[in-house]
Amino acid sequence: MGLQGGAGSEEVWPIEGVIELAFPDEETARVVYESVLYEHKTVPYRRSRIDFLLDGRKIVIRFLAKDNSALRGTLNSYLRWIKVAMDSLEV
Repeated sequence: MGLQGGAGSEEVWPIEGVIELAFPDEETARVVYESVLYEHKTVPYRRSRIDFLLDGRKIVIRFLAKDNSALRGTLNSYLRWIKVAMDSLEV
C-alpha cells in the first residue's frame, strides 16, 4: 500500500519517520491492522502522507508531514484508532 494523502510528489515534506508497533502475535496484529485499514484508506490528509503496513506481528507507520501540527494530528489519529481496536479485542 503506497503513501496515503498529500497532493503530489513535487511537494516538500520536511518531517519524516517510522513507527513500528509490535504485537504479541501475527493474528492480533492482523486484526488491529484490518480494523484501522478502512480509516487509512478513506480519511483525506493534505499536509501529511502515511504508509500503513502489516509486517508479521508488527504494524509499521511511515509518515511524511509538512509541519509539526500535521504530524501530531495524523499520528494522534492513527494511534487512537489502533488503541480503540486493541481495546475492543479485550472485551
